[in-house]
Amino acid sequence: MQLSRRVTDTPPYLFHLIDEKRKAAQKKGIDVISLAIGDPDQPTPSFVLDLMDEEMRDPRNHSYPSYKGEPDFCKAVAKWFDGRFGVELDPETEIMAVIGAKDAVSHLPFVFLDPGDSALVTDPGYPVYEAAIGFAGGKVIRVPLVEENGFLPDLGAISPRDADLAKIMFINYPNNPTSAVAEKSFFQRLVTFAVKHDIVILSDNAYSEVYFEKADRPISIMSVKGAKQIAIEIHSFSKTFNMTGWRVGFVTGGKDLINAFLTLKSNFDSGVFMAIQRVAARALEHPEAATFNKERTALFKNRRDRIARVLTDLGLRFQLPRASYYFWVRIPDSYPSSVEFCANLLEEKGLIVTPGIGYGPSGERFFRLSMTSPDERIDQGLERLKAFIKELL
Repeated sequence: MQLSRRVTDTPPYLFHLIDEKRKAAQKKGIDVISLAIGDPDQPTPSFVLDLMDEEMRDPRNHSYPSYKGEPDFCKAVAKWFDGRFGVELDPETEIMAVIGAKDAVSHLPFVFLDPGDSALVTDPGYPVYEAAIGFAGGKVIRVPLVEENGFLPDLGAISPRDADLAKIMFINYPNNPTSAVAEKSFFQRLVTFAVKHDIVILSDNAYSEVYFEKADRPISIMSVKGAKQIAIEIHSFSKTFNMTGWRVGFVTGGKDLINAFLTLKSNFDSGVFMAIQRVAARALEHPEAATFNKERTALFKNRRDRIARVLTDLGLRFQLPRASYYFWVRIPDSYPSSVEFCANLLEEKGLIVTPGIGYGPSGERFFRLSMTSPDERIDQGLERLKAFIKELL
């Protein structure tokens, strides 16, 4: 059997490898605690489940859905987007439903890249950006994110040649894995940069609703004048309503960009199950949504602060997360690599965190720790991390 190069040249997905290591350790009888994956441990809220029970029983929801997204879904998104970000969107032309944010991330490069074309990718970054570009036959140009610049890309450091070659640029704020948040001034510079070099910005805003202080409330690139013409923004219900398994999200952008994406996607799949679209649409306007968001924020802020105290006591370097589920932590200087640090932590203490190198070369001296395990398991994991670090001293 001859496999395609797009398969043979692509490494296994990072989190699949982590899951395999977890299973292997458990087979050895190790009680494994994983603080690696960003999958909320809390259940989907009951009001969402009640809505699904209603929509599932409506026979109108069991036929083929609209390729672009049901009109009531797009209208609900437009209303929510205006209230949340102060941006008016045309539900008929500037919004499209997707099968989760990863669906959009993995398919958008095919819309803009021909084989051999270049794309800018922030490093460290979500591994699917690079994989998707590779599947489309594109070439990755890495844009380092460094702590000294708040883990924002230094647009001025991108060479004019690379900028002119690039057809798209992936960005992600709030950022995975660094937890950085971008201000409007950055998005304004980014839009100016994109217009100058004829680049389409693919802005992954999946963590827009996971933040801890009002002052850090994430914004949308669409709030910047001219962004609709040169940007597509990606949103997800996975983190907003603990709906990771439901696979529903949406993209926004100018009419021409959305129409181009629709041309591709309508040839790849048949859209999002109508019942799920209608549940998602109703959840955005549900009277219990605000209470759920408030409780979720309080839960994760408490976890963030507890984890931060332990990391500080251990002398590990990190920036306090302003949004998302993650701590981006420097490994001890005594370790040669993030892979070795994480492998030893699993082998010796049964604790899984994610090696920073998995997010790109700029992540080599870091590991990512997630806040999405139950409180008891987080506390147990932190005790194991304490023991591991203290044995190094």
